[in-house]
Amino acid sequence: MGELGISAWKKQGMSDAEIYKKIVLAKHNLVNVDLTGIQLKGANLSQGNLMRAVLKKADLTDVDFRGADMMGTLFDNSNVTGAQFTGSHMTQAVFNNARLDRANLSGTNLAYCVFKWAKMTGAVFSKAIMTQTVLIGTELEQVQFIKADLTHGSFREATMKGVKFNFAKCVRTDFRETEIQDSDFSQADLGQADFSVSTISKTQFTGANLSQSNFTSTEMDDVRFTDANLEQADFTDVDLRTVNFKGAQLTGANLEKTVNLSCGQINLARIDKKTKLPPYLEVTWLEGKKFECQPRQ
Repeated sequence: MGELGISAWKKQGMSDAEIYKKIVLAKHNLVNVDLTGIQLKGANLSQGNLMRAVLKKADLTDVDFRGADMMGTLFDNSNVTGAQFTGSHMTQAVFNNARLDRANLSGTNLAYCVFKWAKMTGAVFSKAIMTQTVLIGTELEQVQFIKADLTHGSFREATMKGVKFNFAKCVRTDFRETEIQDSDFSQADLGQADFSVSTISKTQFTGANLSQSNFTSTEMDDVRFTDANLEQADFTDVDLRTVNFKGAQLTGANLEKTVNLSCGQINLARIDKKTKLPPYLEVTWLEGKKFECQPRQ
C-alpha cells in the first residue's frame, strides 16, 4: 500500500471519503497502520488484519470487526459504541478512556488487554477470554461477563451497576476499592478474589465459589451469599447487619472482627470449629456438626 496512515494519505490529496474506501478495501493489510482520528462509522472490517494498528481518538461507531486479528491494536480515547468484535483475536489491545456502549465482544480473546478508565453501558463480554485483563477505574453499567474467563484480571477502583458475572471465572481477580451495585455473581468462581475496601450493595453471590476471598473493610448493604462457598473467606472489619448467609459454607471463615453478626445469620449457615466468630457470639458444639449459637453475656 506504500506509505501508510491518514496523514500520508491526506498529503497525497485524498479526501475523507477516499480514505474511508481505501481502508475498507485494504482491511486485510492494515498492520501497523496509523489511523488516529479516523471516522469509520459503520465500516465493515470483518476478518481484517489490524495487528498493532493505531485507532486512537477514532469514531468506530457500529464498525464490524468480527473475526478480525487486532493483536496489540490501540483504541485509546476512541468511540467504539455498537461495534461488533465477536470471534476476534485481540490480545494485548488497549482501550484506555474508550467508549464501548453496546459493544459486543462476546467470544473474543482479550487476554492481557487494557481498558483503564473506559466507559461502557450494555457491552457484552460473555464467554470472552480475559485472563490478566486490566479494567482499572472503568465505569460499567448493565455489562455482561457471563461465562467469561477473568482469571488474574483487575477491576480495581471500577464502578459497577447492574453488571452480570454469572458463571464467570474470576480466580484471584482484583476487585479492590470497587463500587458494586445491583450486580450478580451467581455461580461464579471467585476463589481468592479480593474485594477489600469496596462498597457492595444489592448484589448477590448465590452459589458462587468464594473460598479464600478477601472482603476486609468492605461496606455491605443487602448482599446475598445464599449457598455460596465462603470457606476461609476474610470479613475483617465488615458490618454484616444486612448480609444473607443462608446455606453458605463459612467453614474456616474469619468473622472474628465483624460487627452486627447475629446468631440468626449463623444458624442459617454452615460453620465448623475453625470458623472464627466475633467475641459477642458464643457457640456450643453438640453432637456431630450441630451447634447452638447465643449472644455472649
